[in-house]
Order: sequence, then C-alpha cells, then structure tokens
Amino acid sequence: MPSAEEKLIAYLTPYAKEHTALAFSGGADSTLLLMLLSKLCQKEGGTVTAFYAKTALNPRLEDKEAYKICSDFNVKIEIVDIDILDKIKDNPINRCYLCKKSIFSIIKERAHILNCSIVFDGTNSDDLKEYRPGLKAIAELGIISPLAHLQINKETIRAILKSHNIPTAAKPSSPCLATRFPYGTLLTKDKLNAVGIAESKIKALGFYNVRVRVHDNVARIELDTDELIKALDKKAAIIDIIKKSGFDYVTLDLEGFKSGSMDKKLP
Repeated sequence: MPSAEEKLIAYLTPYAKEHTALAFSGGADSTLLLMLLSKLCQKEGGTVTAFYAKTALNPRLEDKEAYKICSDFNVKIEIVDIDILDKIKDNPINRCYLCKKSIFSIIKERAHILNCSIVFDGTNSDDLKEYRPGLKAIAELGIISPLAHLQINKETIRAILKSHNIPTAAKPSSPCLATRFPYGTLLTKDKLNAVGIAESKIKALGFYNVRVRVHDNVARIELDTDELIKALDKKAAIIDIIKKSGFDYVTLDLEGFKSGSMDKKLP
C-alpha cells in the first residue's frame, strides 16, 4: 500500500508538467507541497511559483521566513501586499470567508498573469474538522487542496518533512492574528501588531505554542499544558512583555493551548 508521500507525489506529478502556483504561508502544510512540487517540476518540466499574502493579520517575520524557505528550494516567490482590514475590521463571524475570498482572488489573478493554470493551497484533513468558513471561499475559487483531498493530516505532514530533515516540520502553526480577538471586536493594525510582538517575545523565552488572546485590556495567555509551570518560572519576563504591549492585566489560561478557542461559543 503506498505511503501518504507516495500518494501525494502521484497526485501532483501530472500538474508538475504545467505552470502552477502555490499559496504559501511558510507553515508545514504549504512547505511540504512546495518541496514536492519543486522537485517534481524539475523532473517533469513545469514550474511552481509561490505566492505569499502579506497582511496585517500575519504573525511577525513570517514573510521573511517564507522567502527563505522558497530560496532554499529554489522556488520563485511573489510577496503580495494586501490591505485586508477594511473588509474584516469588525471581526465578523464569517471573517475567514471574507479574508480568504479576497486573498485567494488576488493570488488567482496574479497567478493567471504568470500563465499558472492551477493554484494549490495547503489545507489539510484536520482543517476540515474545525470551524473554517474560509474553506468555502477556496472551493468557490477552484483552488486545489491536495492534502485535504488525500486525507493527509498535520501529524503525517510533519512526519514526512522530518524524514527529509526539513526544519519546518517542528514549526508550530501560526493562524492569522484576528483569531486572538473575540468576534465583533474592532481590529486595528496597532492591536494586531501588539499581539504579534507579544507572542514572538514569549516564544523567544522558550515556549512552543503561544496564543495571546485579547479581552479588552486583559491578555489571556494560552500555552501547552506541560509548559504552564515553566510560565510561572518566567512570570516576571512574561508580565513585562504583556504590560509593554499595552495590556493592563495578564492571565494564564489553566486549560492550556487550544486551537480555535475563540470559536467555542459559536452555534
């Protein structure tokens, strides 16, 4: 029985004869697709161009990391600056749909200019189990999601990358910064930037998954449960980071890190 990697290679090979585009975030999912497409295109004669959408919603320095990964695989990258806040400034429940529809429409247009007949994205099978209204937008635009199509999950993706000694295998997920705010909260560049900086600095203290969830002037920090004790040991540094980011109160969520925790009260 073929492995997940073998299935993915078989699926991508016909496309590798064409000019293709990849919506690239720099995370594990899109890195796996980038790695395989770059190799297959060299063999089959096609091309792949990576498109990175740079918005106020991206965690800090993600564009530089994306550029480096593409450089390592000798893949051309297009950094696309997109002003997305006007469309989602009130952080509506369908924010993800509006955001993905706008970003992928622009990427698709840019890809068409470069004669790319196909646009891929890194949606995986785990994403299908969560509240992801953006998936509807991706489907409407005809974006192809090989990992989801082949039912390949995040754990398998990381295992494949690790087998190829790709450092991104260990990189934690970095969803858009709007997910740190309750729905209905007015989003601004300053607020998003403050959260992004705070998370980066806390990660630099040696933590893996870090979320700074915002509740007015309170910062609720989510960390992996096995790192909660370490957070108390580094309490002074964390408080300093949060206070300098503009928050009056600092809390540590004893339930620990949970992806999509702001979606808990959705119907």
